Amino acid sequence: MNYDTHVCLVSGQATPNLLAAIDAQWRPRRVVLATSHEMTAHADDLEHVLKRRGITIERLPVEDAYDYFGIYDTFFAFLDRQEVTVALNVTGGTKLMAMAAQEAFRDANKPVFYVNVQTDELFVFGDRTRQASLAGKVGLADFLEVHGYTFADGERPAKPNITRAESDLTMRIVDGVEIFGPSLGELNAIAAQSRGLLTEKLDERQRDSINLNKVIDLFTEGGHIHRESTGIRFASEASRKFVGGGWLEQHVFKAIADLAGTKHFTDYGMNVKVTASDGTTSNEIDGAFLYRNTLHLIECKAANLATAGNSGDDKGTEAIYKLETLLKMGGLRTRGMLIDYRGRLSVSYGNADKARVAANSARAKAANIHIVSGAAIKTLKSEISQWIA
Repeated sequence: MNYDTHVCLVSGQATPNLLAAIDAQWRPRRVVLATSHEMTAHADDLEHVLKRRGITIERLPVEDAYDYFGIYDTFFAFLDRQEVTVALNVTGGTKLMAMAAQEAFRDANKPVFYVNVQTDELFVFGDRTRQASLAGKVGLADFLEVHGYTFADGERPAKPNITRAESDLTMRIVDGVEIFGPSLGELNAIAAQSRGLLTEKLDERQRDSINLNKVIDLFTEGGHIHRESTGIRFASEASRKFVGGGWLEQHVFKAIADLAGTKHFTDYGMNVKVTASDGTTSNEIDGAFLYRNTLHLIECKAANLATAGNSGDDKGTEAIYKLETLLKMGGLRTRGMLIDYRGRLSVSYGNADKARVAANSARAKAANIHIVSGAAIKTLKSEISQWIA
């Protein structure tokens, strides 16, 4: 059933309010945002997205989100003024606000509904709760915007067309993780120092290194590196970036893209650049996707995460801290995955500092970050499937 007006309880979790409002069957003409002072910024973000879809927005100020009787009176007085069909989306707000609003709507004999964001279902409360499926899908752009972020420069994240040859190349690198790890790390460093030059000399040890030359041969066969008498030349700046770690991002993206047709999987992107709505912070995420209306973020690391970083911590700790910060972008349910090609975050690594690995594992677990380290990357698509399930 379509109600003229949805009354939404604004909180840090905007998705339930958005899902019901954009669905073709349940789309309202007007949305009234019941907003406490603390939630004003969240209401602004939600209003911007809904207005862009042609929905009229009004505000219903809530003086104290923890004053039960004050909240009840606010909603009951509002309902007394309405001459159109009004329904309460009870999914958001504080528990006390939700309880008071629901009681006011019931006393006024007005409908109340709840949105289950994980199943795309809407439940209308009544003598027997009625259930309906929601067909509206939230994309990354709208999801991020209702949580206070936009794509940098207004650009959608890339969805590169990965060729069969590139896919085969990354699979060979992944399959050889135990052999190629250290040498690939050295080649990453060579690529990093070659920025702007594209040509790098190799010393005698590097020219004689069997494993380094195996790795160089892989990228040479892929057309990204050309051999020269005293060193190597990257085919282009794009190839230099690909050799320096872009290959791992593409491997991860391919795994995400292969899962994109599954139920509840709505949108995804690679190298997602975002800016906070207030313009204060900018971030870049290697991979992002929405599954069951929950934001999943992936960071890819081909470097040795056991080495010292810039902050005094090791690079593994720094990577976990960075991802932990990024998880704040999508609300409390946002989940993160850290992919460690070299395997330095795994106790199975031959020279692992077990105390350091245990500390990083505990830190990641507490932050809701799943680590895929070393040989586990060989079954990455399965790892992601189990993670989101």
